[in-house]
Amino acid sequence: MDSSLHKHYHDEEFDPRVFIDTYFCNGTNDMFVDTLVYPIKQLFKTFSSGRVRGETLLDVTMGPLAFHLLTACDYFKEINVIEFTDANIREFEMWRNKEPGAADWSHAAKIICELEGKSEEWEGKEDKARRAVKRVVKCDFTKDNPLEPVFLPQMDCLTCLYVLNVVCKDHKALCSYLKKLASMLKIGGHMLLFASYNGTFYMLGEHKFFSLSCDEEFIREAVCDAGFIIENLEALPTKKTNTFSDYDHIMFMIARKEREV
Repeated sequence: MDSSLHKHYHDEEFDPRVFIDTYFCNGTNDMFVDTLVYPIKQLFKTFSSGRVRGETLLDVTMGPLAFHLLTACDYFKEINVIEFTDANIREFEMWRNKEPGAADWSHAAKIICELEGKSEEWEGKEDKARRAVKRVVKCDFTKDNPLEPVFLPQMDCLTCLYVLNVVCKDHKALCSYLKKLASMLKIGGHMLLFASYNGTFYMLGEHKFFSLSCDEEFIREAVCDAGFIIENLEALPTKKTNTFSDYDHIMFMIARKEREV
């Protein structure tokens, strides 16, 4: 199938709950290790090492995901979430407000608390993350000011999970979006970036959605051009045997903002 015919992340047929159920529910398929367990372990290792510090964190992530915030809330007093679509904002706010039918991230809380050596404390982890989230803002990175009319001060840390592959239609757009993300971060602040290598699609139910194919060389160059120094980069080869997507690695990068661009 021609990738130009694939649906896009902003398409009305991107169903946030199908997205969560397909890729992030406990043990639903072998992608669970790639998409949820790997990021949790990398973020826990990074934050607990003390190498990434601060008071404020900005999160820009694919879909209405909250599992990674269950780790971040132990290290940052204030979390601000930016999202691209109304549907994902509604789904995230359902979780934030503990509404009936909201996504359940207790399986992620249990994994995190086990890593912390506090297995018995998992029940309070989601509530702690909810309290840390101060605002959820819709963004449009085609604008000069993606958060218009909202203004946010520059943050100490930025978490970015999977979203650049799916909101950017080409490599030029990805470079532009990265620079706009960098402008939201203080000099000396860190970006914790997860992306996929060489993927062209992902499935939501019967719908095939577009993913921008990137390799390590391109991502390294784009990040450095956006004003960052790469401090660490790791890539997990996929072990998946399903047909939900065709990426071959999940990349995790720690990058420190060196300059304004």
